[in-house]
Amino acid sequence: MSDKIAKLEVATDEAKKRMDSTKEAFDDSLRRLEAAKELLREMSPEDQQKIQVNDTKLPELLEMHSMATEAYEEAKKRYETNSRYLELFKAKLG
Repeated sequence: MSDKIAKLEVATDEAKKRMDSTKEAFDDSLRRLEAAKELLREMSPEDQQKIQVNDTKLPELLEMHSMATEAYEEAKKRYETNSRYLELFKAKLG
């Protein structure tokens, strides 16, 4: 049983690292998206009417943010699941 706990501790640590790195990518993509939106808001109404979405980086930024969000949520769920199982295994031994 302690071998399973050791393996689960390693997996949980790796999941935590993955969650932290995907959180950084998520935060970065959100900052970039917000900055692009702010630039569009600062444009004059006339310029806003002339510009098309494809003339901006918004499609790429939205895609990047979507991918970062998905990766972060998946990593977070994996970490939370591993943490729960680790606590359950430790409780059985303790």
